[in-house]
Amino acid sequence: MSSIIVITKVIHAFAELLQIEIAFFNPEGILIASTKEYKNKKGTRVHLPFFQKQCEQPVNFVIKPGHMKMCQGCHFQKNCPSTAEIVKNIVQNGNHYGYLSFVSFSLNGQEKLIGRQIEYIYWMSQLSDIIVYNLNEPSSYVFKKNRKHMEYILGNSHKLKKLKELIKNIKNSSSPIFITGETGTGKSLLAKLIHDQSMFRNGDFVEINCASIPESLFESEFFGYEEGAFTGARKKGKPGYFEMADRGTLFLDEITDLPMHLQPKLLKVLQDGMVRRIGGTFTKKVNARIIAAANQPLEKLMEAKQFRLDLYYRLNVIPLHLPPLRERKDDLEDLVQTLVEKLQTRTGKFINTFDKEFLKKLKQYHWPGNIRELENVLEYSMNMEKSTQLTELSLPDFISKSKPIIRSIQQNKGVLNDMEKDVIIQKLNQYGYDFEGKELVAKELGVSVRTIYRKIDKLGISNPN
Repeated sequence: MSSIIVITKVIHAFAELLQIEIAFFNPEGILIASTKEYKNKKGTRVHLPFFQKQCEQPVNFVIKPGHMKMCQGCHFQKNCPSTAEIVKNIVQNGNHYGYLSFVSFSLNGQEKLIGRQIEYIYWMSQLSDIIVYNLNEPSSYVFKKNRKHMEYILGNSHKLKKLKELIKNIKNSSSPIFITGETGTGKSLLAKLIHDQSMFRNGDFVEINCASIPESLFESEFFGYEEGAFTGARKKGKPGYFEMADRGTLFLDEITDLPMHLQPKLLKVLQDGMVRRIGGTFTKKVNARIIAAANQPLEKLMEAKQFRLDLYYRLNVIPLHLPPLRERKDDLEDLVQTLVEKLQTRTGKFINTFDKEFLKKLKQYHWPGNIRELENVLEYSMNMEKSTQLTELSLPDFISKSKPIIRSIQQNKGVLNDMEKDVIIQKLNQYGYDFEGKELVAKELGVSVRTIYRKIDKLGISNPN
């Protein structure tokens, strides 16, 4: 039985025994387990500043819910269904596990909480110990709630470990970085991770998707403008992205969509660090770390004279490649944990575990849409799941019914059957026609790279590009 299921059952038992409503939240203020009445009346999220206030003391007694200073900003302010609350901050051995709340929604319950405070605090302590014990159970797939920067967890496969080592090496550098990777691989998350580990982390992280900006607005968005610079300009003007990212990081996603006429101006800023607003008469020095990203090689664009060679070399000082999900399936477990926690509020499902068959099916699929597709699949599964654990039954059909081609090939003792040409083409389209892609095809089909090359030549397979 999973830890969260155990915690939920214990909470219901304590609530029945003590005749009180109980809720347990993670450190981010997301409901993990509660009685039914609590969830119905107060929902699945709390006013986090209220709970963070509890960090100042182990236990806090709330006699006027919704009318206290710490309630400011809460959607239940001055209209809280609670009549009284006791909140415990669960901290053991330096680890923060979350918050435990004993709540009353009636005047009778209010009298109990006020009159039997010592007794209830004792039971809170006992319940806290049970929660911590179950969250630390090593055999379960329980999602850890006290990770720092969970959204930046990218995995621990061999390729990701090498990438993280590179990031550590450049944390004190201000050199431009160029990230390549397929759509949906998480280039934006990687850029945020670089920012948070760099000497620019105290500044802003300004993210721009170049594909989403109308061409007529590029210059004003990048460089800003002064008052009266053009019809419709704001009073007092507006700073551009470079000014906003001063002493921080400017992330230029989909850099391939940057118009040709703007590329020389971007190059000049990269060279001298000076920016002048549209309609302005003076320049301003800015110091921003530049990270650019693209989902396709720039070499073809440069050959077609759609991207400047000098700008490419200026951006590509430190090249980083984010591998597709199909090449890092060992990271799936960490990614599932992170994404499910992110999706809990959106789906209204507080699922915190998954079974082995569920993970096995995910590893069997090839993920052409990468992490973005994985997030969509998990959101679907969480909406469909009827239990508190993600299972194979909740997966969409194209995942649950997919079968790895390698099995049918292995059943023939590794000999490629009459469908081998279609199989090889399908795999080459997934992994790529370069040497690395052919290595991955060979590995999945259980043959040598030399065999793949021989078959490609024999069957007349050519790169469609």
